[in-house]
Amino acid sequence: MKLRIDNCIAQKRHRHTKRGMVYDPSSKDKKIAIQQIKEQFTGEPYTDALKIKFVFHLKRPKAHFRSGKYANELKKTAPVYPIGRIGDIDNFIKFYLDVMQIDKTVYLDDSQVIEIYAKKEYDDKESYTEIII
Repeated sequence: MKLRIDNCIAQKRHRHTKRGMVYDPSSKDKKIAIQQIKEQFTGEPYTDALKIKFVFHLKRPKAHFRSGKYANELKKTAPVYPIGRIGDIDNFIKFYLDVMQIDKTVYLDDSQVIEIYAKKEYDDKESYTEIII
């Protein structure tokens, strides 16, 4: 099964209010992602052990490109790999593992996942997440 989700979103840390309550700042993003998953995954949730591959395609910042008539070319100083303030790969993984478990849409529990392969890479045009189960 292959899923494609618009954007790459990292799990944000839960926050505490002054009254001591806890809220999830990723909840709006999770609603959007689960809607896209439900459109693509129409079968019964998996009940067996799962291997999941994540490829996070991150849109390259405009600052990586040259200007003028060479605006479609990368600068020599543009990084090859998305590192730095882009997001930690483990937070991306956690977000999507949580989302696929919502309403038991894709699988019953994330304890079913026995193997994960993940990578981040740049895309010149758009940001999206590819999930292969």
